[in-house]
Amino acid sequence: MTKYLSPTSINTYLRCPRKYFLKYIKGLKEKPSIHLIRGKAVHDALAGFHKSELLKDFELAKNDLLALFRHSWIAQESKIKDLSLPERTLNEYCRESEEMLLGWLERNFEALQNGEPKPESEVKLFSQAHMVMGIIDAIRSRNGKVSLTDYKTGKMDTLMQDVKVQMAVYALLYQENFGVLPDLIILDFLKFQKEKPFPVTPDFVHYAVKLCREIHGKTSSVNEKDYPCKCGGWCAKDFVCKT
Repeated sequence: MTKYLSPTSINTYLRCPRKYFLKYIKGLKEKPSIHLIRGKAVHDALAGFHKSELLKDFELAKNDLLALFRHSWIAQESKIKDLSLPERTLNEYCRESEEMLLGWLERNFEALQNGEPKPESEVKLFSQAHMVMGIIDAIRSRNGKVSLTDYKTGKMDTLMQDVKVQMAVYALLYQENFGVLPDLIILDFLKFQKEKPFPVTPDFVHYAVKLCREIHGKTSSVNEKDYPCKCGGWCAKDFVCKT
């Protein structure tokens, strides 16, 4: 049975087919990562904030947003312990994450106060035609134009190949589900407190369709030898059970 692809699984295959095999076919469990833990906590906080009632007072809104972040952070406590990182390092990641969220709130609070509606949050979309799915962080309509926003918590604000894949897949998913292309895909680099908008063209969708067809064709096998390692063996170290 053909599995749904996602931007993450596509990028995993492009980086190293063996890692794709270990994760998506063999089903090995990945080791926890402070970057994934932080990313989930920040995304959970923003998603929860988007879905909650708008608080008119900035201090109340700040406390609400940080409470959502801390709830998600604490919920991942067992994974955090498995990292065996120094307490000082964990505190630095936690503080930096809170700074990202407060910066986002400062950039957006005035617009929310002035009546701009909150976006649809954590929107899961599927394409049956191309067997691909994705979760869009935020979908917003402004002045008749639709934008898809993806929140980035990483330390780089450059347009890497994996981000291009993600944007293309999101454009395809939106078009297939709503019948039109979105106008913009916005990357919100939270660490740098800036947004980068990218106008969407049909080329986004053409690229996504080509990728989906290519990756589905290369991942139909369940034989490990059909998934060569391209990372010098580092992929196996990402999993709890090494092969």
